[in-house]
Amino acid sequence: MPSTAEPPSQLPLIHVVESDDVHLAKQSDLVWFDVLRELDWKRFVPIAVEYYEALWLFNQRQAQEREERTAAANANSETQQEASLRLLLERPIMGAQRPLIEPPPQPELEPLHVDASAIRPGCVPVRIAGLRPKCFFAMFKAFVGMSLRGRAPEPEVVYEELRSNPGFARTCGFTLPDEKRGYRHSDVPSLRKLEQFDQLMADNGLWQKAAVGQVAENLKAGCLAPESTLVHDTTHYPAYSSMQVVELPQKQQGPAPAEKPKRKSQPKATKNCRCQDRSRCAHPWVSADPGAGTVVKAGKQMHWAHKASTLGFAGQEVLLDAVAMTDAASHDSQSLLPHLDRLLTLHPELNGKITRLLDDSAADDEDIKKRLAREYHIELLVAPNPRGRKPIEKDLPRGIDHIRSTGTPVCVQDIPLDFLGCRHATGQFLFRAPQGSDGKPVCEGCPRKSSCCRDGGSRRQIALPFARLPWLDPRFPQLSRRFQKAYARRTVIERIHKLMKYDFGDERLTKRGNKAFQARLDKTLLAMHLVVASA
Repeated sequence: MPSTAEPPSQLPLIHVVESDDVHLAKQSDLVWFDVLRELDWKRFVPIAVEYYEALWLFNQRQAQEREERTAAANANSETQQEASLRLLLERPIMGAQRPLIEPPPQPELEPLHVDASAIRPGCVPVRIAGLRPKCFFAMFKAFVGMSLRGRAPEPEVVYEELRSNPGFARTCGFTLPDEKRGYRHSDVPSLRKLEQFDQLMADNGLWQKAAVGQVAENLKAGCLAPESTLVHDTTHYPAYSSMQVVELPQKQQGPAPAEKPKRKSQPKATKNCRCQDRSRCAHPWVSADPGAGTVVKAGKQMHWAHKASTLGFAGQEVLLDAVAMTDAASHDSQSLLPHLDRLLTLHPELNGKITRLLDDSAADDEDIKKRLAREYHIELLVAPNPRGRKPIEKDLPRGIDHIRSTGTPVCVQDIPLDFLGCRHATGQFLFRAPQGSDGKPVCEGCPRKSSCCRDGGSRRQIALPFARLPWLDPRFPQLSRRFQKAYARRTVIERIHKLMKYDFGDERLTKRGNKAFQARLDKTLLAMHLVVASA
């Protein structure tokens, strides 16, 4: 681990305070200004070291690739159509053995060319040749500041704000360009330099390390108190790409293929090169937007998007982790177990403290419930998922028209009955007619009361065997008020998604690929927890 000891330095004899900086300091509602000004840069020194090391390796790799481009290479015989089919068959939804969520950050880069003790805001590694690099901490603040201000933390947005807002640039640690002084490493960087910084941070998992480290620091410092209940869900961001439709060959359509060929949406196949004849050059065909897929929502709405799995505390309404799914077309429930395992690996202090997890009906699966109880000792609460289950209309009690796919009986007057409880001695669920707005049972005055209720009875009550409604848990029935009260906290995750997409950023993506999407999630998570730490 690089040392974060602060080297001795001469304090400035003159400190210039601009009038607009004084104005910003007086604005109590400007959260971004206080967070950036009070940011503890020492905790991010290890990440700065890895960034400067990655920058050195990137420059060396660029020189090597220029030499390789001039060397002769064999042509790639694979056609674009063949590549599209190959890339489709490599996706998890086609059965490929690939992780469903983005893997964790890469191992730390050894600081072979960077002295950690000489790094601090305004101080950058010394280069023997070439221009001095821009300050990591200033660019880091610039991207985080965009999330804090509710704007997309992307290079083009950061560049526009740094050039048009001198107060923001000075808060981040930049100086304004001066033609008389020439190049200074402290000046506002170019768009290309900001793009390079963001790419290196994303490719090396440094945004993720910063975000995960800040979450761990908040848990350790008590800014975030561990809770016993987690909420989980997925959310999608519209993809910055277009799709193509690929027709599967007959052998991939199953033992009895239908007359109509099976088709799948797929990102286009492309090559990351600038060759004039890309159809015959030696570079491989790759996906233009890895991770993008068709996301199906309620009402059969379809979106071409990237999908993220999110976990948060139910009480404090704070996002704990967000991870990109490697295939947006995967079912939502497939992300729950691997994401929970990732969370407990990143934050082992939460092991044994989480006893309940809330999810939507997509996770209503017995195997998932059993694995959570067996491996993590966690109870999963989900709403019943009909999954094509039809209403029950035969062999019903007197006066009952049908039983909904969720398990609620409905009388012949189209009034749903209330869940009353369980009779465990006889293995039955009990339901009773509700009360009307006047506080009286709805059965009073009903024209069918005589043929429905018992003689002298005021409201209809029925008992259904447990075996008749096997999707309901007799130990904690999903229709009970106790369950509904506990499950009502699941909507917290929807408010967290709103914070992610609108208060701490933008849901519109301007880059392609899962690494760029994961970086967007990490920048949002980092900004949210910096605000938690400053509260």
